[in-house]
Amino acid sequence: MTIAAFFGIAVYNCLEISVILLDRFKRRNGLYFWAMTLTTAGILLHSIVVLLRYYALGPNFVLAALTCVGWYGMVTGFSVVLYSRLHLVVPDASKIRWVLYLIIGNFFILHVPVTVLFLGSNTVHTERFLHVFDVYERVQLAGFTIQECIISGIYVVATIRTLRPILAIKLPKERKIVHHLLLVNVFVIVLDISLLVTQYTGNFQIQTTYKPVVYSIKLKMEFVILNRLLRLVQRGGYDHWFVLDDSGVPQGSEGLSGSFDHQQGSINRAASNEIPLCYMPGPAAACSPATYGSLRRIQTTPAAVIGLAK
Repeated sequence: MTIAAFFGIAVYNCLEISVILLDRFKRRNGLYFWAMTLTTAGILLHSIVVLLRYYALGPNFVLAALTCVGWYGMVTGFSVVLYSRLHLVVPDASKIRWVLYLIIGNFFILHVPVTVLFLGSNTVHTERFLHVFDVYERVQLAGFTIQECIISGIYVVATIRTLRPILAIKLPKERKIVHHLLLVNVFVIVLDISLLVTQYTGNFQIQTTYKPVVYSIKLKMEFVILNRLLRLVQRGGYDHWFVLDDSGVPQGSEGLSGSFDHQQGSINRAASNEIPLCYMPGPAAACSPATYGSLRRIQTTPAAVIGLAK
């Protein structure tokens, strides 16, 4: 009953994500879109094949091989999703290139050995592979969890640094959005921990069906994180920027709207008064050039970058 329930939740989430992807993304040639698509397909395939294997509704070895294919898309695909959104807050691609190398390296270090052991344990020589598979299965789960935590950690730290000018101004709506981003990432980590618990307590059957549920929920959380971030970024050039309210429209004269003064380090409100970009005891002119760079990074991350713009 539990396994069937997990299957239903994972499939429903995947179908919902697919509809959102087709509806929201007007440009479908970016890494983020295809990583989301691949991960969704991987979760769906993994869920279906695991259920078929559980009820012995097909050739065992063939289903085992398809399980591995779905697992690749689900796990490594999700890491690519996390990597592909890093450029929203880290404009210099060279600084995060090592993350891509980490993902590729872990594919060969964790995916490939587990695949060999898993397929081997589903042959007539089960006993030769089963013990080693049980050990390495726990290692790979912990390894991929650490990998995702590292990428998410980089994203959180970079987001806070990039949005520092907005945080310094201390507008309540914008600070609330940033806090929400942090809470969502904490929730994702809690899901990963729950997955580790099911594995390390010996509930392998539950873990294999619970994993697609966890990854489908994490994928849905991606839209939450992305939408929150996009409310803080500009949809234009370097000279003007605005903050969107909860409905996604510019705040107008009530919020920050205007031009950035590179000499004084301030933003002009519609009411002509200035708000310092740096929260510090000195004058606004004391703001460092690094602060200006942070604001420019916000301005160069429009929705069009990831294909959401029409």
